[in-house]
Amino acid sequence: MSITGPEIAEEFNAVSPSLTSERGLIPRILQPALHWWLSSQLEGVTGLEIQIQGSDRQILRGYLPHVRVAATKASYRGIQLRQAAVQAEQIQINLGQVLRGKPLKLLAAVPVQGELVFSQEDLNASLGAPLLQSGLRELLKLLHQRGLGKGGVNLQEWQLLHTQGELGAGYLNLVFSMVNAQGAQADWHLKTHLRLQDERTLCLENVHWQGERDPHPTVAIDLGEGVAIQALQLEAGALRVRGMICIYP
Repeated sequence: MSITGPEIAEEFNAVSPSLTSERGLIPRILQPALHWWLSSQLEGVTGLEIQIQGSDRQILRGYLPHVRVAATKASYRGIQLRQAAVQAEQIQINLGQVLRGKPLKLLAAVPVQGELVFSQEDLNASLGAPLLQSGLRELLKLLHQRGLGKGGVNLQEWQLLHTQGELGAGYLNLVFSMVNAQGAQADWHLKTHLRLQDERTLCLENVHWQGERDPHPTVAIDLGEGVAIQALQLEAGALRVRGMICIYP
């Protein structure tokens, strides 16, 4: 995480002591700078709100006790969100270097708590993003390796073109549009229920390919270190996620 700091440094240098004491560094400098940085990182954002808690003395030491960010709609690297609200505490940044025109950086890992909402429209817009396409390919590979892939086909002979999804009450439908070396195309329909086994393990239950009689056993997926999901709720047309992810310097 880094941004260049000349604009911030110029703002700090331009602030007179009277303005600093009257308005504080948060509304005068830090909040607009963070707003600008977040807007530059997102492909699109609506209703962006930023709240920063802390004293001028803490901020000048590069310490932010509490930051909260919310948006009614946002897009990051092709992933669409209907609602997002995240907060972090005890953030340490190299503010002294920023004031000398250096990039802004984290000095320590920051756990970020958040709540995210994906609509049906958001899901299908996001499934084409390279980040999720890579994850879907890994999912197909994982199912194939465990003998739970699409019956009667060899995954190595097929490539994923695109994916469509449907959010239901407690379940997820995915349609994988595939193509083989001969140019033949086929849609693979997968239905699964989602359940959290623990904060970093997501379970696919009742995995069922269209055309098969019986569902497959549960598949557990490790979400990785630095991820902790407290709640995951699938509704008709919406996915709600609450949890924590650790952002490293």
